[in-house]
Amino acid sequence: MPRAKADIAVIGGGPAGAAAALTLRRHTPGLNVRLVEASDYSTPRPGEVLPAVARSLLEQLGVMAAFERQGFVVGRAVASAWANDELDERHSIFSAQGPGWHLDRTRFDRLLADAAEAAGVTVRVGCAVRSAAPQGEGWRLTLADGSEIDARAVVWATGRSWRLARPFGARLRVHDGLVAHTRFFDGVAGDCRTVIEARPEGWWYSADLPGDRRIIACMTEPQIAETLGLRTHDGWRQVLDATRHMRALLPADAREGETLVRSAGTATIDPAAGRRWIAAGDTLFAADPLSSRGIIHALRSGIIAAYAAADLLDSDTGTIRESEIRRRYAMISAHGFHGYTQTLAAHYAEAARWPDAPFWQSRALDDTAKRMGGTP
Repeated sequence: MPRAKADIAVIGGGPAGAAAALTLRRHTPGLNVRLVEASDYSTPRPGEVLPAVARSLLEQLGVMAAFERQGFVVGRAVASAWANDELDERHSIFSAQGPGWHLDRTRFDRLLADAAEAAGVTVRVGCAVRSAAPQGEGWRLTLADGSEIDARAVVWATGRSWRLARPFGARLRVHDGLVAHTRFFDGVAGDCRTVIEARPEGWWYSADLPGDRRIIACMTEPQIAETLGLRTHDGWRQVLDATRHMRALLPADAREGETLVRSAGTATIDPAAGRRWIAAGDTLFAADPLSSRGIIHALRSGIIAAYAAADLLDSDTGTIRESEIRRRYAMISAHGFHGYTQTLAAHYAEAARWPDAPFWQSRALDDTAKRMGGTP
């Protein structure tokens, strides 16, 4: 099997990887860019709400028109029972940025990958990168089918999968153990709202999705989830029935579909960039969903990572040292992480209704700041 060549290989076809690949084609069209995605975009993915601020990023990537043709659900309001038990609604009509969107994430991610391919990126889906090894000045990537890619530089954007950390010489730091127990439902008429409800066991989140679908997720600690039996249908429904607002979102004839159990806590890697590689998206910095940073962070960091990766290749000419490129990228990452930790700690401190509940004890303001302290 012939070995493929690339100037830059992007590992991961989510928003961060696709944004990096698109930016590379628009910024440095002479480069050979390959994108490798493990999935075939056929299974549900978490991350369903896209804030309005994404419009400028999608326009920068040249995909806004294609995005609008998808007809995703427009988000009209966020309803939150957080500091108390009553829902406080914030309507997008009062936002200067306007409404965001509720996504079908698999369709959204596929749209970005298709746009990258149309821009000249060589896209390979349904085939994971199994290993990475230094090769000359760059990297040799071995795929699941045994094929190989020799790349002068790599953008590492595999989401919350850090299996390549060892060959890249990166260290994963998990700041907390938040886990999302998520279920999808069909046959639920949409109301264009995102709903959040704080509970003693953690907090719940819901959004309506295209095609009369709804997602409902319980965010909690692994041990609490085990005690409550959230992995089972009956256990999850029993905890849902104890909520006030979440249970009201499901009509009696709603059809339960896919189930996902995924890590949802804060995690970072160190360093943010290494020898001819740059991390982006959740791989670089996976955020708590409460921060509403997920897809926005992925798009932004993918764009920035693309410029950094192109600069890595320019370092061959001696115009800028690779160590300086990595230092600058690490500074940008650390700055974003610092702002995030302060905001997240303040958000959790607002829900202080259950000071003796284990979930909220571990998220008291001082404790959250301590756990999140330091740089990524």
